Formats: sequence, C-alpha cells, structure tokens
Amino acid sequence: MEPPNETYLFNCRAAPYSKLIYVYKGIMFTLILHAIRLAYQTRMLSVQTYGYIIHEFDPWFNYRAAEYMSAHGWSAFFSWFDYMSWYPLGRPVGTTTYPGLQLTAVAIHRALAAAGVPMSLNNVCVLIPAWFSLVSSAMVALLAHEMTGNMATSSISSILFSVVPAHLMRSMAGEFDNECIAVAVMLLTFYLWVRSLRTRCSWPIGILTGIAYGYMVAAWGGYIFVLNMVAMHAGISSMVDWARNTYNPSLLRAYALFYVVGTAIATRVSPVGMSPFRSLEQLGALGVLLFLCGLQA
Repeated sequence: MEPPNETYLFNCRAAPYSKLIYVYKGIMFTLILHAIRLAYQTRMLSVQTYGYIIHEFDPWFNYRAAEYMSAHGWSAFFSWFDYMSWYPLGRPVGTTTYPGLQLTAVAIHRALAAAGVPMSLNNVCVLIPAWFSLVSSAMVALLAHEMTGNMATSSISSILFSVVPAHLMRSMAGEFDNECIAVAVMLLTFYLWVRSLRTRCSWPIGILTGIAYGYMVAAWGGYIFVLNMVAMHAGISSMVDWARNTYNPSLLRAYALFYVVGTAIATRVSPVGMSPFRSLEQLGALGVLLFLCGLQA
C-alpha cells in the first residue's frame, strides 16, 4: 500500500500541506492585525500624554469649521465667511476649504450619537487620525495582496506602513488635518482601481473607484496625484497590452467608470469646480480616456 501523498517537515510526521497553508495564512493574518493594532497604539500616545487636545494651527481651524458645520448645517457652512481667519480680510470658507474632513467628523459624531455612544465633537476630531490609520494599514495590506497574491508581502507592508515616520507625523491623534483621512482614502482608491482590473468581469468596481476618488477630492487638494497615477497606469497598461496584442476592453470600461463618476463628484466640490476640464495638470486624465476610446474604436 502506497503512503498518502502528504508533505512532511524535517522528516517528522506533520500536518498535510493543505493544513500548513491554513496555519501560514492564520499567522500572516495575525501579523496584519498586529500591524493595525500597532498603528492605533502608536498614534494614541499623544492622547495618553496630553489628553484629548487638538494640535497645531490648521487642525484648530479644521475643528472650528467642523463645529460650525455641526451647529449650522451643510448649506450655512458653504456660505460661511469667517472673520476670525486670514485677519483682517477674513476667509470665504465654502470656496477655500476641502470639506471632506469636516463632513467625516460630523457624520461620525452624529452616527455615534444615534448609536447611543456619547462622544464630544472635540474627542471625535482628536481620534479621527488614529481611526483612519487603521484603515490605512488595512488598505496597504489589501493593496499589497492584490498586487502580489502573497500574504507575507501583505503583512510586512502593513507592519512597515503602520510605523513609517512620514505617515506617522500626519496621523497622530489630535492632528486633525486633511492628510489624516486623505491617505486612507488614497490607498482605498488605488486598491479599488487595481481590484477593478483583476478579471475581465471586475470592471464594474470602477464605480466604487470613482466614488472613493470623489471622497479623496473632497478631503485633500493632493487629489491630483491620485488622478494622474491612475491615468498613467491605465495609459501604460493599454500601450503594453496593445504592443503584446492582448488589449482587453475591460480596461476602458473600468477607467471610464472611474473617470466619469469621480469627475462628476469632483466638480461638486467648491474649491475644484470645473478645473478638471480647465487645468493642464488634470487634462492628461481626460486625454488617457480619449486614447483608450481610440484603441477600442
């Protein structure tokens, strides 16, 4: 009788290879959870040391703006002229502020209140950077796994990103600034974009990519980098596929959904307006869409 087809380690009786795979995946998943926990604990050090305090100048204005939106509503926020900023001229907040940060803070504050979890708006604003650092670490893990299919790469990427100084300095608890949520949303956009290209049938995820990009536009002026990175990836991928005679129409569909949905949302953000069709640094993305349409024709 032939021995069962099993994989053994060090010539000792061990679990079948399939069981070892589950153990391996469990260890890698545990490391990812550890990275997320590490990201949160590191960013909470400022709260443990100083309490629930907003730090630096811009975060204080963002907190005042969130207070105003919470007290007076959406419409009043976009018509608000703040005489306490840019003194003595004052500041038209609605046309000079990316409102995604304030919208996020007010939405979380009201959701917690509706769920019976009382928390002041100040505490919500202090904790948002730490909360979104969890999302960032998780998105890095998902993006790395989507690109490589390797859980070890995914877990290592998440651990490194959870403590990288460049992100850490902008996402400590109390750093209530645009970047604290923008980095998480940027990574979400990149992940959804790559996910929309996984198979020939996954292009409808381009809609979610466009929504995530629209949120990114509302959160931070650095959205231009995200737009051009996705456009460059789509353009280069199409040229490589065309040269290899492996062009796939799903690339056009995913990119068209991303661009149309994302741009439609972007034009509703007051500081952006119609700049996607007027700004030279954003017209390249439209050019890529036309180029892909030309390849398809």
